[in-house]
Amino acid sequence: QGPFDETVLEMLSMEAMAANDINESYDSECAQFLFPNSKGHHDLARYAMCWWRTTESLSGPFGERRSQVIRFLDPRQYDVNHVVGARGLSDPALLYHFAGRSKDWDAMLQTFGLEREGTSDCREVLKYV
Repeated sequence: QGPFDETVLEMLSMEAMAANDINESYDSECAQFLFPNSKGHHDLARYAMCWWRTTESLSGPFGERRSQVIRFLDPRQYDVNHVVGARGLSDPALLYHFAGRSKDWDAMLQTFGLEREGTSDCREVLKYV
């Protein structure tokens, strides 16, 4: 997810540079928080705070973001990252996120009408994630 988040910042920066809204492009200052610290921990809170601050400086405050390249959705109106867990799939969402290592791959494939035949064996991929 970090590479996607960094791509958003890069795209907003390029857009702001092209519009002459900023003098210097985004220099990946938030990326440092994507890597484990000296104790081997990921500091996602610091990354999130950096991302929000940078996004605001490049495209405006929450609820008022502006971009010709990226369309921001209001998470108060759209469930853009519905983590499937206790809520399951009963709530409508724009995106269902099967988070964590305890995924039921067979149930996921069945839910979305996919046959195992012709799909990758996700369990093998998970071993390396």
